[in-house]
Amino acid sequence: MSLAARAVFPKGKDPRYTFEALISMLPEITMSFTTDGITMKALDPSKVALLQLEYTAGGLEEYSVEHDVKIGLILSTVKDAIKRVGATEKLEIGVDEERRKFALTVYPKRGRESGIVRRFYFPIVQLAEEEVPEINVEYDASFTMDSSEFDDAMALMEQVSDMVVVKVTPSSVAFVSQGEGGREASTEFDQNSEGLYEVSSQGTVSAKYTVELIRNISGKLKGVSKRVKVELGDMKPLKLTYEFSSGVFTMILAPRTD
Repeated sequence: MSLAARAVFPKGKDPRYTFEALISMLPEITMSFTTDGITMKALDPSKVALLQLEYTAGGLEEYSVEHDVKIGLILSTVKDAIKRVGATEKLEIGVDEERRKFALTVYPKRGRESGIVRRFYFPIVQLAEEEVPEINVEYDASFTMDSSEFDDAMALMEQVSDMVVVKVTPSSVAFVSQGEGGREASTEFDQNSEGLYEVSSQGTVSAKYTVELIRNISGKLKGVSKRVKVELGDMKPLKLTYEFSSGVFTMILAPRTD
């Protein structure tokens, strides 16, 4: 089988959890394969979240492209297969242009020499080209914290309401959620907190966001990245950045105004 583009991930958890994050937000994606690596950029159906994924050529165990390739995928078709990829297994993805198939091959941790291989093929589809805007925001505050601690905080907020207020000062980060019947949850991290690594803010900055959409990403990406960088501003979008061994995943989420 000759592949116009081919990438081997040394750790199956990277593509597994990043794809699962995309599946939770998008019905379909367009992936671009170039000499620099693999990229994806899309707005969610509600147009409130911009998602961007990049696997860098240098972060992959093997990578080759015969020429620039762009493919469309319906994510529901790959959902079950991607769940079967183990965290320590190797994963190879590729584009078979002749058959118009997206190929996914799973190898055990020992690699191809083990002789145990699982292969899946999915149809490549023609998707309408969506114009995705460039979002240039000057953020007023940022912090970096343990990705599991961040997801735990979002899970607590989600138990109370569908919204979370993120409040940042020069020395602390707080999350507050208020629900029906007077229910309220909050958690605060200061500079001495074990899970907060860096915080920077021009005074006190706060904004409100849909917590479910944050958790769609934070619940998956904590599996590939130990830290998350969060950027925001008063009534400005929230930006989450997860860096991992083979690339980077970002989400920019519009603030809530209600």
